[in-house]
Amino acid sequence: MGGSRAVCVCGDPAVCRMIDAALVAAGIDVEHSSELPGERDAALVIVDRARRLADGAALRGLRAPVVVVGDNLDDDGLIALMLDAPVSHLVADPKDRDLEITSEKLVSGDLFGLEKYLAPGVRIGERAIASDAAKRAAIGEVCAWAEACGARKPIVHRLANVVDELLMNALHDAPRESRPTIAGGDDQRGRAILRWASDEQTLAISVTDAFGALRQRDVIDHVRRARDERGRPELDEHGAGLGLYLVVANVASLIVNVDPGMRTEVVCLFDLASHARRAVDSGVRSLHVFAAGA
Repeated sequence: MGGSRAVCVCGDPAVCRMIDAALVAAGIDVEHSSELPGERDAALVIVDRARRLADGAALRGLRAPVVVVGDNLDDDGLIALMLDAPVSHLVADPKDRDLEITSEKLVSGDLFGLEKYLAPGVRIGERAIASDAAKRAAIGEVCAWAEACGARKPIVHRLANVVDELLMNALHDAPRESRPTIAGGDDQRGRAILRWASDEQTLAISVTDAFGALRQRDVIDHVRRARDERGRPELDEHGAGLGLYLVVANVASLIVNVDPGMRTEVVCLFDLASHARRAVDSGVRSLHVFAAGA
């Protein structure tokens, strides 16, 4: 990694200014270039859609994580590129605060926590979930909280589905080789942690398991399934990823933080602002897969 230096390869001056503003706010130096950085060290590389289209193959060979801005997941080329690291991040709108947050996480290595996506000082709810009964109670609690926050009914409905899927995945669909083999006791690997919070713009929820088994390829494959409406995938031998096809179709932003072999945190963001009604029906527009130590 190259300290706190980012390389921006983008031909649109207006987009470059937005990137500058986001990264300066994150305390990151930006170097603008007409070419990809090659062997030069950088903490991250930011490219726009035009550069992604022109140099997709070259992006696969970069050492630094790649953030693509101004693109969308309807493009098969982007989906194919994101199946493999280091192209792990999409921010559809370069004005989105996700760009600042993503850049800061990549530079600092501090990856976990939904509070990074919300205004400082928000109140965070948290529950440990170890059974289906606890899952049902938690879904009811979170939906009642969201209604009290002023979330519209379509968002509350989607929130319920997302929490259900994420908890189902964490409790029942973990990789078979990682599941606890000793019955009884307070085994942290047999339960999930659900957290939730909101500010005036964004409602956020997260589910954390103690396996760290979710791979980027799993995430992107289920994004593709959601986009193509191919229906519910069958459980494979790995288990991880089941239900993500539904999640990505119902959130504005999806963030996956993985500490391999230790824990996975899936963070989902919903737009609360009245002008963001279109986002309720448009599916995920900002997607990030972070891996500790990468």
